[in-house]
Amino acid sequence: MFDILSPTSPLLIAAVAIDIDGTIFVQMGAFLLVFVILNFVLIKPYLKTLEAREDSVEGSTEEAGEMDAQAAVLRASYDDKLSAARRDAQDVRESLRNQGLAEQDDILEEVRAELHAKLDEERAQIDARVESARAEINDRAQALADAMVQKVLPQA
Repeated sequence: MFDILSPTSPLLIAAVAIDIDGTIFVQMGAFLLVFVILNFVLIKPYLKTLEAREDSVEGSTEEAGEMDAQAAVLRASYDDKLSAARRDAQDVRESLRNQGLAEQDDILEEVRAELHAKLDEERAQIDARVESARAEINDRAQALADAMVQKVLPQA
C-alpha cells in the first residue's frame, strides 16, 4: 500500500504536476460561457417544459376532481330518482294488490250470496218434499188405519 505522505506517492507527484497560472481564468471563462449558452439552449427550455407539464398534470388533476364531483352529484341524483321510482312502484304494487283483494272480496261476496240463495231455494224444495212426503205418509197411515179398523171391526 502507498503512504500518502511519502515523497514517492503517486498522489503527491500528481499534486505537484498541477500548475496554477493564467490559464485557470481562461478555463473559468470558457466554463461560464458554456454554462450561459447551455442555460439558454438547454436548461431554460427544459425547465419551461417541466413547468408546462406540471401545469398540465395539475390542470388534468383538477379537471378529474371536478369530474369526480360531478359524477358524485349525478350518482346521488340517480340514486334519489331510483329510490323514488322504487317507492312509486311499491305504492302502485300495493295499490293494485289492495284493488285485487277488494275485487276478490266482492266476487266472494257475490258467490256467497248466490250460494245462500241456492241453499235457501234447496231448503225450500227439501221442506216442500218433506211436507209432501209427510202428507203422503199421513194419507197412507190414515188408509192403513182405516183398513185395519175394517179388518178388526167388520161393518155390520
